[in-house]
Amino acid sequence: MLSRVADSIFWMSRYMERTKSEIKLLQTNYVALQDNAIKDNWKFIVEQYGSKDVLKNNDFKNWSYSDALIYLITDKDNPSSIINNIFYARENARASQDHITKEMWQTLNNFYHFVRNDEINHQLKYQDSMEAMDAIMQQSVLYVGMINTTMDRGVGYSFLSIGRHIEQALQTLKILSVKIKEIDYDITNEHEVTSFRYLLYSLSGYELYNKTYRGELTVQNIINYVLFNPIFTNSVYYALNRIKTRLERIREDSTAEAFNTVQFEVGKILSKFQYSKPDVEDGKKLLLYLEDIEEDISYLSNLFSKFYFGYL
Repeated sequence: MLSRVADSIFWMSRYMERTKSEIKLLQTNYVALQDNAIKDNWKFIVEQYGSKDVLKNNDFKNWSYSDALIYLITDKDNPSSIINNIFYARENARASQDHITKEMWQTLNNFYHFVRNDEINHQLKYQDSMEAMDAIMQQSVLYVGMINTTMDRGVGYSFLSIGRHIEQALQTLKILSVKIKEIDYDITNEHEVTSFRYLLYSLSGYELYNKTYRGELTVQNIINYVLFNPIFTNSVYYALNRIKTRLERIREDSTAEAFNTVQFEVGKILSKFQYSKPDVEDGKKLLLYLEDIEEDISYLSNLFSKFYFGYL
């Protein structure tokens, strides 16, 4: 596969995984705020999915829920907004149309036109914001389903999968960081477990958590679960293992230098992640640990791009 095409598939996958994570977080956050289960935390979400310049603007302090949602979902001036994610994914899909299915392209193209419709903005501002977010989430699920049912499991799928799991690991770390800041780093406070429960909802992991821990809900258990559970599909450990597995699938299409270098880096991150357990009693130390792992995974992504796509 040409590196340019593989690059496009890789980034298409990353932008769409980011979209899915963002809209799920916004849905869950909106419900939690309506239920008075968490503090108003739009600032922390905008820090992760917006521009720092916006936070410096005094008007931000007076934003309503709908103002924040519009900025995070449909504002074209926000480079990390959902509409821009989908636009970037669509442009990458356009560049690789011969290597993805027509159904995938059509689904992604429809998704883009759906989100850019003025009706979404109107719903977010004046009507039921949750209805608009549900509709976007349905489009995201449709896209994932189309990949699973129409994409062959060849080299293209492996690049798509590697991109997806890199982004999945990064998004789990980012969302966990948002929750730690939201509770003011007080991860030993038993009263904060109610708000922290919404982390499980935002990562679609509440049911498996209850089966794993038999309903024993603690902040420390939740943190360990989303970081290290080997069968939870949104855990960081699961994502790293999937990257390792999918890398093996492209060994024959790789140069020895590219494969060995990236494989070594994946193994190094997995070993470090497995054996250097975080401090789950000190929120500030935990946040530093998460930032360190996030830097490692971002470095892996850059290394992968350098050796497989020719980035300098």
